[in-house]
Amino acid sequence: MPITQDDLRAAVPELDGTLRVRGLHASAEIVRDAIGVPHARAQSVHDAFFAQGFVHAQDRLWQMEAGRRGAYGRWSEYVGRSGIPQDRVMRRLRLRESAQADYASFNDETRAMLDAYARGVNAFIESTPAVPVEYRIVGGAPEPWRPVDSCAVYKFRHVMMGSWSQKIARAHQLRTIGADALMKLRAGTEAPTPIITTADLDYRSTDDHGAAQVLNDAELAGLAELWAGDAGSNNWVVHGSRTASGVPLLAGDPHRQLDVPNVYYQNHLTCPDWDVIGFSFPGVPGFPHFGHNARVAWGITHVGADAQDLYVERFAPGDPTRYAYQGEWRAAECTEETILVREADPVTVSVTVTQHGPVIVGDPAKGYAVAIRALPLAQPDDTLGTILPSMRARSVAELDEAMRGWGDPCNNLVMADVDGGIGYLTRGRLPIRSQANAWLAVPGWNGAHEWEGEIPFEELPRSRNPAAGYIVSANNRIVRDDYPYYIALDYAPGYRAERINARLAALPHATAADMAAVHADKRSLPSRVYLRMLQTLVPRDARSADAKERLLAWDGIMSPDAVAPAIFAAWREQILGLVLAGPVLAPLFQGGGSPRPGQRQGMLTPRVRQSFLMLMEHNDTSLLAPGETWLSLLAEALTRAMAWLEEQLGPDVNEWRWDCIHRTRSTHNLSAVFPELASLLDPPSVGVGGDADTPQAGGYGGIENNSFRVMGTSVARYVFDLADWDRSGWIVPLGTSGHPGSPHYADQRIAWSEQRLEPMCYSAGAVDRCAQSRQFLEPG
Repeated sequence: MPITQDDLRAAVPELDGTLRVRGLHASAEIVRDAIGVPHARAQSVHDAFFAQGFVHAQDRLWQMEAGRRGAYGRWSEYVGRSGIPQDRVMRRLRLRESAQADYASFNDETRAMLDAYARGVNAFIESTPAVPVEYRIVGGAPEPWRPVDSCAVYKFRHVMMGSWSQKIARAHQLRTIGADALMKLRAGTEAPTPIITTADLDYRSTDDHGAAQVLNDAELAGLAELWAGDAGSNNWVVHGSRTASGVPLLAGDPHRQLDVPNVYYQNHLTCPDWDVIGFSFPGVPGFPHFGHNARVAWGITHVGADAQDLYVERFAPGDPTRYAYQGEWRAAECTEETILVREADPVTVSVTVTQHGPVIVGDPAKGYAVAIRALPLAQPDDTLGTILPSMRARSVAELDEAMRGWGDPCNNLVMADVDGGIGYLTRGRLPIRSQANAWLAVPGWNGAHEWEGEIPFEELPRSRNPAAGYIVSANNRIVRDDYPYYIALDYAPGYRAERINARLAALPHATAADMAAVHADKRSLPSRVYLRMLQTLVPRDARSADAKERLLAWDGIMSPDAVAPAIFAAWREQILGLVLAGPVLAPLFQGGGSPRPGQRQGMLTPRVRQSFLMLMEHNDTSLLAPGETWLSLLAEALTRAMAWLEEQLGPDVNEWRWDCIHRTRSTHNLSAVFPELASLLDPPSVGVGGDADTPQAGGYGGIENNSFRVMGTSVARYVFDLADWDRSGWIVPLGTSGHPGSPHYADQRIAWSEQRLEPMCYSAGAVDRCAQSRQFLEPG
């Protein structure tokens, strides 16, 4: 069915006037500001969450639909065969059953919150004459929202961010290139890094207990498409002793892949019990990651905790319903599920669950398969039960205590209160078990690798009002080696944390504007090593000589309007590509006869990039071809980089600005299925500075994909000024609305690309002054 711009505009709901809606207890008001952010005013907690469900659906109903169908393994019903790999994994993980268990375990106030939110979503669905245009595209209609759907959407947002994918990848690497080469890929983990609070583990077993044999190339490729990759983020909090106001400042920016619409949603809820503003997940009530009430502010980054284990299960010969455990055969829970597929035959999925958890890869009928154990899948998770206590918290101490029930994901939580306190907490439930579980899949049949409990809440890493006067987290190492519990095997390189620490150390009287400037820091620390190597490099042609001269004169700042960052990035990618194509690592990418598109780039995590840098710095040539040196490889890479840039940008080097190739290309989740509609659904592209190693995050696809398309980047930025909440600011990459026909679909993208923040109106007076529309909800 053809879709026009008029159809897009017709699908945008009314944001003015008065509506009578079922389920509301008293009158409520929704004020929207200049960028479309809703500020909901309600007369009770119930009605505040009702209003939040209403505005979430009003702006993001299709995004909520996609999240719910994704969680339940029903995405293929709308997008066809392309959705089958995701649906198969989600059916095996049993997110529906897990969400139902969570909801049944919640206390009364948490269930009441979810119930009120669902009533608000359904009130919008029942009252609106305009539904998102995507339903027309796929030939569907909104289904009623259930309270348990919010639990499922939250799990769906986080289940692929865990450590299990790294263990699968290690098994493949160990099988293919051997232990010595695998350890070279981990050289970066030995690099010095800032520590958030004040454990290092390097278990080096070379026995994967058959996990790699369970994997076939097709299954490995399918899983790779779903992995969330290296989720980054920055956050920091500054004590009042180091601010101009004498009151704390808290700031940060989460890094994820760019979604359309954005993963986070700006909104504000006010009722007699609390007044909270921040970012939420459409489909989920509250403000679990970033926000503040009248007294306390909070923000998180991803810990990267190892809270998921893989167990190789041995199944009985000829009977995949039984598995071995300590000398006996136990009955597995086995079911069959049917995935309906748009314009194709249904697909049957076998679901097998052992005492360790659901089988995620492999076929039990073949004798072995791998099961995943994760706390939010293994038992009810009370994460959403912490939302209301956190919204009521009046101090850092109260907010810390409110996190007692937080389960997943594990976060670096920074906090501040108006009385001057600042703090840090590693929030989340972390299992205690054998160190062998950290590295690879472990045998599930011998009982030697069972979980032995959890790290007690009181013993989770914390910091309160440190002498330095500030706390920084950027996915870097959390504790020193003397911490008694294992948290993670891998952390992000310390580049971003080092830069943020340096910026804050130089600010004795910090302001909100200073915090925004830290967001915009583009200095590349890894470039220093490359430039030192470049000094002794002999260029192979005139183009390379010009590149060398430009790079040695460069200040290391990945500015969007500069030429040197483009040359540096292209050179670096060619270096990495040549190493991966060498005889040692090339076998990793040759399953099925030839490399799969994007597979090499997917392996180039920040940790692997750091490892290559350390090998280069120490002149370790063990991953290079025989007779190859780093200088010869760097010279060849520079020649190739200049040729690639000329092909892409033309012969005039002065026109090779970084933002010409380092650009966003956000794609709607239906664009690939309906490419003829991509020009209507996809928001415009913008060029940006920075890269994956700078505080202004801008990870990219790389030369292998013939693109420096921005991938992992800031999906929100915020500064909370506790001296005057109305001096706070925020921004997202696109806009508040998920409707392609709305003026707020992508109206924040230019300010975001230029690292500017929009005002965060909080006080009643500020909200009224910035009001652009008002909508009144009445019980009906």
